[in-house]
Amino acid sequence: MKSSGKLTFRFILYFVVFYLLIIIGTIGSILYFFFYLFDKVGNDIHTLDPFEMESEVLKTEDGYQLSDSLIEQAIENSGQVYLLNNQMKVLDYSGETCEVCSMTKEEIVQFDKKGLHTWKLPNHYLLFIPKSPLEPIFVEVYKSWTETGSIPPSFKQEMEKQSISIELYDERWKRNIVWGEKKQLLHLPDILANNSDIFEQKEWIEAKTLADGTTFVARMPNKLYKPFEEPLNRGIVLFIIFFTIFHIFLLIVIISLSLGISNRFVRPIVYILSRIERIARFDYKKTFDRKVHHNKSGKLKRKFKLFQPIDDSINHLADRLAYNERQLKRAEQLREEWITGLSHDLKTPLSSIYGYSTMLASNDYNWSIDEMRAFAKIMQEKANYMDALIQDLTFTYLLKNKAIELNKESVNLRDWLQAFQDEQVSVYSSRDVVIQADKLLLQRVVENIVSNAKNHTPAGTPIEIKAVNEAQSIVLSITDSGQGIPQADLDNLFDRYYRGTNTTDDIKGTGLGLAIAKQLIDLHNAKIIVNSDKHGTVFSIIFDKK
Repeated sequence: MKSSGKLTFRFILYFVVFYLLIIIGTIGSILYFFFYLFDKVGNDIHTLDPFEMESEVLKTEDGYQLSDSLIEQAIENSGQVYLLNNQMKVLDYSGETCEVCSMTKEEIVQFDKKGLHTWKLPNHYLLFIPKSPLEPIFVEVYKSWTETGSIPPSFKQEMEKQSISIELYDERWKRNIVWGEKKQLLHLPDILANNSDIFEQKEWIEAKTLADGTTFVARMPNKLYKPFEEPLNRGIVLFIIFFTIFHIFLLIVIISLSLGISNRFVRPIVYILSRIERIARFDYKKTFDRKVHHNKSGKLKRKFKLFQPIDDSINHLADRLAYNERQLKRAEQLREEWITGLSHDLKTPLSSIYGYSTMLASNDYNWSIDEMRAFAKIMQEKANYMDALIQDLTFTYLLKNKAIELNKESVNLRDWLQAFQDEQVSVYSSRDVVIQADKLLLQRVVENIVSNAKNHTPAGTPIEIKAVNEAQSIVLSITDSGQGIPQADLDNLFDRYYRGTNTTDDIKGTGLGLAIAKQLIDLHNAKIIVNSDKHGTVFSIIFDKK
């Protein structure tokens, strides 16, 4: 393998290794983050959905039973899980005692306990009942306190072993008596907001109000306490540390790699920069550098093949810029023609208005009422034409600046097109031809094209409007049987104010109708195609199905 091939292979290998390092580092840090959270955070049984619970109910020869994994999770959540059928009969349960076995169906339905959770499965119910380890001790201690006003010594030894504290709070929530370890003062909201998620509780709390208004409270540390926020924060810190170290390592690798291969890229980069500078000076000719290109083919040498797409892109850019420069010159020519035509169409009616107004203002002749009405009618027609021209110009620039908003609705072309039918225009439509369009703007498109066909064909020439439902689109076509449109005019048909060879003819309209129609079709994300020959012209508007 030649040195240039080895360099190419090494270059690819470096970046493949670099890419693999990024993937391994990213995946590794994410996996470590989630495994760390999984180990530090408890799995709350309340978050499971019925779909997950359904797989935990196992069918056996004797009926149904709970899976071992669900029983273990119930124990982990310090509670019992019960499997019941639709008649509220207990089929299986975890733990040694069955709290709901002796209950009636109505009692089970009305049963309520803090932290209780139910899941409705297709043929069963699952019921989770939390079991506080403090509750049985609290019941005995509370009973002894209410009966004797003291805590038996036999209870104190067990309570001390489990770090249980007994506290009394008066009506103003002042702690008067404390037995056991003195802990942080509780507030009433702490008892009321005791979370059913045992992994978020720092301690078990049981409380009851005595007859004299004081509150009897028992507290015990929760050995299952695994808060989510603390390991999450620590996991994020560890993730950031690992992420930072890993990217410092990647930075060192990048610098080393860059220094190792930078010399191989200097010459083609200099060539590319010089080519860009020539393009900036409007020099679009292709250049040849013997140190970079092959003498015969003119392509980049093998060791610089990496830059071949860039060289091709610059050549394409130069060709495109040269084409755009030609288009700009053509646009400038069209603009001059546009201004000339506009000046002519404004000057002609203005001249008529000026001439007739001068005649009316003259004192040399007394015009009859009929003559003055005829003059006024001509002046009114010319003024209406100028007003329509200005309105069309304003509308084209609103469309150009995207200041027109569509009000789309479902339009059934079979019914909607009937309004355009007259002695000269016939309408045909297949069934279920429905599009999403702005009715008013679409009406203007069809009216502009039909009006253009009437104005540029002999009187009485048939015009057909057809709507067809095709496989991928809906096509609305307007066909006339006129003499056709010359190719030179066809290429500029949708240019603003282009009238081809007819700028001196006395033709109705402002010359902007087809330009407006094209802009409105573009606004609908549709396409318009024109085919014309000596037998007539077809305008096809194509709406894509969505």
